[in-house]
Order: sequence, then C-alpha cells, then structure tokens
Amino acid sequence: MSKFFKKLFFVLILFSLSLMTGCFRGEPNQPFDEFIDQMFVDMLSGSPLNTNFFLKDPSQYDLEDIEVRPIEISYQIHKQSMWQLRSLRNYLLRYKYENLNPQQKISRDLLLDYVDGLLSYADFYYYETPLGSYRGYNAQLPFILAEYHFYTKKDIENYFAYLTTTKTSFENIINFEYEKAEKGFGMNDYIIDGIIEQCDNFVSEEENFLIGVFNTKIDESDFLTPAEKTSYKSQNQQYVNEDFVGAYRYLSSEMAKLKGKATNSQGLSHFKDGKAYYQNLFREATGSNMSVEDGLSYLETKLDHEFSQMTAYMNQYPNLYDLINGDLIAKQTHQQILNFYLDVYENDFPGIGNVNVQFKPIHESLKENSSPAMYFISPIDADVTEVIYYNDTLFNEDPTYAFITLAHEGVPGHLLQHVHLKNLNIPNLRKLLNYNSYSEGWATYIESYVGKYANVNQDLYDAYQLDRRITYLIFSIADIKINYFSMSLQAFGSYIEEYFGSISFSAIESMYYQLVEEPTNYLEYFFSYYQLIDLKEEFKNKAHNVDVSKLDYEFHKFFLDIGPAPFYILKNQIDPYLSKEFEDNYVNMNYIKRIA
Repeated sequence: MSKFFKKLFFVLILFSLSLMTGCFRGEPNQPFDEFIDQMFVDMLSGSPLNTNFFLKDPSQYDLEDIEVRPIEISYQIHKQSMWQLRSLRNYLLRYKYENLNPQQKISRDLLLDYVDGLLSYADFYYYETPLGSYRGYNAQLPFILAEYHFYTKKDIENYFAYLTTTKTSFENIINFEYEKAEKGFGMNDYIIDGIIEQCDNFVSEEENFLIGVFNTKIDESDFLTPAEKTSYKSQNQQYVNEDFVGAYRYLSSEMAKLKGKATNSQGLSHFKDGKAYYQNLFREATGSNMSVEDGLSYLETKLDHEFSQMTAYMNQYPNLYDLINGDLIAKQTHQQILNFYLDVYENDFPGIGNVNVQFKPIHESLKENSSPAMYFISPIDADVTEVIYYNDTLFNEDPTYAFITLAHEGVPGHLLQHVHLKNLNIPNLRKLLNYNSYSEGWATYIESYVGKYANVNQDLYDAYQLDRRITYLIFSIADIKINYFSMSLQAFGSYIEEYFGSISFSAIESMYYQLVEEPTNYLEYFFSYYQLIDLKEEFKNKAHNVDVSKLDYEFHKFFLDIGPAPFYILKNQIDPYLSKEFEDNYVNMNYIKRIA
C-alpha cells in the first residue's frame, strides 16, 4: 500500500499552492541541514492528512493546527507550483557539492532529482488526473479515512472535515475533467465506467463500513468521555451517510455525463506530446535514466532470458504447470505466515525488533476496486501497530499467492522496509520522498527471495515465480507498446494471444484499457525488480572484503540504509558505502528515539 498511499499525497502536490512554500524563509546562508529540515516541515504542511499519517505528534513541528481544505485544481495553481519548484531548485544549487558531507550530498542529489522529476510535468497539466477505478483519489480515500489516526479530539474534527468537504473536492476535480475534455484530454468511456462502478460499489452497502470502523476507534479512544463518544458516533453516522456517501453518488452521476467526450481511447502516444509525457512517467516508475526505447530493449532481453530458464524447467518437469498451479505451499493464516517470516528473516535482513501487526479484511464494497493486499505506512516518529489490509477472496483461492503477497506487504517487504527507514538517523525529508521504483522493486524482489525459506521444491518455487515474471514482463512490454508506440486494441489482442492462446475479446479489452488507465503500473514492479537484481550483482562484484556468506545481508542493508532513491543514484552510492568513508561519516546507524 505504501505506493498508493504516497502517490495520493505527492500527485496532489502538483495541484497545491502549499507545496514547499516555506523553503525560502531561511537566511541566504542557512545551513544545509536546517534547510532540509525546513523542507520536511513544508512538505507536510499541505494538509492534516499528510501530518496525521506521517507524524504521531505534529506539534513538535508546529503542524497541529493545519486547516482541512478541499482539493483545488487550476492552471494558475499549477503554474505557481512550478514557479515555486524552480525557485527551490535554484536555492538548492547554492549549496556547493564540495562543501557537503557524504550524507548531505545524498540529500542534495535526491532533492534535486525529485524536484526535476516534478518540473518535468510542467507542460503536461492536462494529462494528469486524480481519479481512477483502482489507484485514483476516489478509490483510495475510503481506505485512507478508515486508517485516519485519532490521537486527539482535533484529529476527529479533521476527519469529520474530510467527510464533509469530499463533495467539494469532487466538484473541483469534475470541473478539471470537463476542462480537460474541452482541451481534447477527456477520459475514455471504459475508464469512466470503471470509476462509476467503484463509486456505485462503495455506496451500495446498507451500512457503510466507515461507520463501524469509526465506532471501534472511538471506543478505543481513552481521552474521550462516554458522552463524547456517543456524540461523535452520532455525528459520524450523519456525515458518512449524508455527506461522504452523497459525494460518491455525485461523482458517479457526474462521471456519467463525461462519457462520449474523449477524443482518444487509446494509449498516451495518441495525444499531442504523449510520448514525451510517457517518457516522464517511465523515468518516475522505473527509477531509471534510460530512454523508453532502451527500456523496451532491456525488457525484451529479460523476457528472452526468462523464457530460456522456463524452458529448462519444462524439460526437467514435463507436467510443470500442473505442479506449480496447485497448492505449492500449504494454506496458513495471515498471522502464521507473518510469524514464520519473523522467525527466519534476520539472517538475511537487518532486524527491526518487535512489531505488532493487525490484519484487516478489505470490505465487500471495496474488493472489486482494490489490490490483493495493502500495507499502510506508519508514523515515522512513533512505534505503533502496523496495519495490513487483505482481500480474503483472493487469498483463499491460492495459498502460495498468500505466502508471497504477505512477504511483499509485510516482512521482509514493505513493512520491514518502512520500519527500518523510519528508524534510520537520516534527514526526515528523505523518509517522505516517494520513489515507487525503490519500494515496489524491493517488494517484488522479496517475493522471489523468500522461496528459500519455504518447505517446498525450490525448482518448482522458482518456476512459479518465473511464470509470474514472464506474464508481467509481457504486460510491461505491452504497456510501452500501447502508450509509447501506439499499439492498437486489435494489435494488442494478437500480441497477447501469441503468448497465452485464445482469449475472449472482453478479456483483451479489459487488459488493454487497464494499461491505458494506469500507464507504467507494471513497470514500477517488474522493471524495477530487474534494476534491483542488476544493482545487487554490481554490489556483490565490488564487495571484495565482505564474507561471501554475508553478501545478501550486506546488500539488503545497503539498499535499506540509503533509503528511497532512483536506481541510478543508488548505483553511485555503492563505492562510498563499501568504503571506510561510509562507516565513519555516511550515516549514524543508531536508532533514533521515538514516541512510544
């Protein structure tokens, strides 16, 4: 979930006047570390939603009194945000590289890269959309509000404010979608239908799930009197049923009015400058500085290699697919799987101490428009119960899939990655920067890596993973061909059937429009996975003084110690990390004291 959750905040940064507005409040000769610390505060100052999820105690940064405001979108806001980013970039360049210590150099490189990434979208205002059937603001908001933390009465009041301002946010987004349609960038009907379905599913339940979730959290809030709890429950029921659910009914009806306005129902390359926009998305999704053309060649080479590996397994096991499509790993509960990983991971990964994890089923009204499981990032200043949502329907169908998915979301995947990160004594700003290639590449790598722990034929486990990677490599290549090289629906169908045989038109259409709706989605996982494997090979080749038996551990520690970064910056950190310079100056690995 970290990917979706962070994307919600940082995509909306492009539409927010609050972006980094405080970064010029310091003196011209403000020390670099003070500047970075101020940037952290400014990046969280946009809304209480940001501070509530990233901080348990926002008062330590004077962020406790931020007002809840509806999302506002306008070209003027976009232009002003881009101006602020350019000013920030110029300010950052005042800090000369040679005057910084190794840790500060990483922070400067990362912030410059991050700002340049945002600036690359300056001329693509009408290409953006906050909506989507799966990863959009509308689809993610119910989960976000279900996990809104109630530390104080102010948090409850802010939560209510989000419930009551959602319709205004949707109204502003709808106005933006109409403006886009007038400019020739309207959503195609297939995507609109998906958003309508998400809205209708959400409002269809007799009692919205947010009511029960809220009541439980209120009952657990020991800072409230019984009378206050009763009052808050009553208010919430009204706000959810009338305001929040009403906002989704509104969005559904308004989206229906946008149907038929699209001028392009195919990939991004069919828009003017769509290929340039896709190059930006590609860079962001993969953490690579390759061109899209080189990226396609890279994936095709990987696909050829994976096919040759699979052929070898098929020659060894004539009934291979029967073996790997069965219950390769025995069915276990979520807690059993987590406990298993907690018992075995520390030989290969840095320890994160005792963690409490709560598993929550995805509500029926959200199952059709959510991923199989989601990890919610926890506040970086506190030890709290970690939360993983799961889709019980998908989990019950395939125990092996449940085994690897909980590794992806939990330990040693996203949960370990985030808890290790928040414990590092590195600038807090670095803990906010959103590099999906880093986080999803890691979690996808983990899916394959944990096979060593399973009591299963390792050849069959590797073949199971190979089969999955080949499938998603094919879709990753199709993503590029559709959105950069203008592959049509008909050509996509022929391409897919080359690999998977005869498929119904409705299934092909569904796959095609998923790639149109979420360009580069698969690349975040699988292109990044291969980048991480390449990085690991380079690290091992240079780690001459590391015990061979500890190479995996040391690579994992390197990757996690540097923190979120694109792969070309991670690659540049291998030599300094392996040197005495890193040990002495790079990072103080003592855990920082946090709120209990």
